[in-house]
Amino acid sequence: MGETPTAAGVTRIVLPGATSFFWESVKGHICLGEFELSGQMQAIKCGKGKVKPKGTSKLAALFGPGMLGSKARVVLVAEPGLQVVSVDYRKQRMDWTFIRTLSPSGRGVYYVTLPDWPEDWLNVTLISGQQQNVDRIWLGW
Repeated sequence: MGETPTAAGVTRIVLPGATSFFWESVKGHICLGEFELSGQMQAIKCGKGKVKPKGTSKLAALFGPGMLGSKARVVLVAEPGLQVVSVDYRKQRMDWTFIRTLSPSGRGVYYVTLPDWPEDWLNVTLISGQQQNVDRIWLGW
């Protein structure tokens, strides 16, 4: 595939029944490798990572939504200076993981696990300094 990681290395995301790997390549791509521990599924995706938030949103979906095992997932990027505090989907709190800050853009990358295939709004509470705001991103087709 030729997507050698930069000096920042590879970040591992451990999930129940699966493992994902995230890296920035020397070609300037953003990559996500996903592997079910059962061996049933594996996928490696790389893209330019130049997704932009829609409208006034400060979030964009970098990868996904997609399925991994019995759960769905989405990988989000937040604009520089913003940090995720919480993620809600259908009025329930979701598990999420900070992956890393992209260089040189300074955007934060977050892995969010969802209970099923999404077709609704994801509400993400972001903090910048002392100010918290809820941002929304549509997950679905």
